[in-house]
Amino acid sequence: MFTRNVSLVDEAKKSKKLPNIIWGIILLLIFMYGGNFIGQLILLPFLLAFNNSEFFILNQEPIILMVSLVLFAFSSLLVFFRVKVIEKRKISSIGFAKDAWLRKYLIGFLIGIIMMGIIVLILYGFGYITIDKNPIQPVGISSLPVILIFLVGWIIQGGTEEILTRGWLMNVLGARYNIVLGLIISSLLFSFMHLLNPNVNYIAVINIALVGLFYGLCVIKTNDLWAVCGMHSAWNFAQGNLFGFEVSGNNVPVGSLMDFKLIGSDFVTGGPFGPEAGIVSTIILVASILILLLLDKKGCFKKSSIL
Repeated sequence: MFTRNVSLVDEAKKSKKLPNIIWGIILLLIFMYGGNFIGQLILLPFLLAFNNSEFFILNQEPIILMVSLVLFAFSSLLVFFRVKVIEKRKISSIGFAKDAWLRKYLIGFLIGIIMMGIIVLILYGFGYITIDKNPIQPVGISSLPVILIFLVGWIIQGGTEEILTRGWLMNVLGARYNIVLGLIISSLLFSFMHLLNPNVNYIAVINIALVGLFYGLCVIKTNDLWAVCGMHSAWNFAQGNLFGFEVSGNNVPVGSLMDFKLIGSDFVTGGPFGPEAGIVSTIILVASILILLLLDKKGCFKKSSIL
């Protein structure tokens, strides 16, 4: 499973086009918002065809949310086009090695669930979480069908953000300059991209940057993107559809396994932005980074094969 020591930065150095910092950031924004626009143009005729149907009228909110998640796929396609056609390298070179890909993804997904689960346990243990007795969404086993449908959406959304930031931007900047700069720029940009989200606060900005650092370090140490795609998707999925919280400030009242409500200090809980904007998440993210660095120091990571 782990056989080569060729890093993703080494692979990026083979690119026929390596952008500088400014152009790299501009390209990432083009991928993100251009892909979204292209996706809307493609999906709009289908939405218009069904917008007067009874099904659409009764399920308008979850349909719109699901479409917004699926639109991320078109941003991924733009990155793949750039890597394959313009940079003249393999898609696998951004971190999608074929060896044991499902196992790596599932391990990452489990880590993401555990991290958010620990945050929830701490908040619940200290009395910062209560069970919502009047949920406005389907809750429990009966909500499983819709939960599983939205899991697909989170897989697309989380995976795309990792492709953009840790798979492409971090490594091309690492190839052009150095990987430390690539890690910092990609993490900060990842955080700044959430500045317009509802109810954002300074802790949310810091925590999302820490998430970027953690995911970026995971990619650097493992030479792999599958695991962080799983972590990212699981982190969002757990917040919204397992525990019933807001996801990065966005309300997703479409169905959850449990419906918890944050109470008390927003500084601790994250308030209306969700748990990732609270100091408890800060502590868990810092601890996760330190554990990762400790494991690396003990030689627990080897570079995954790119081919």
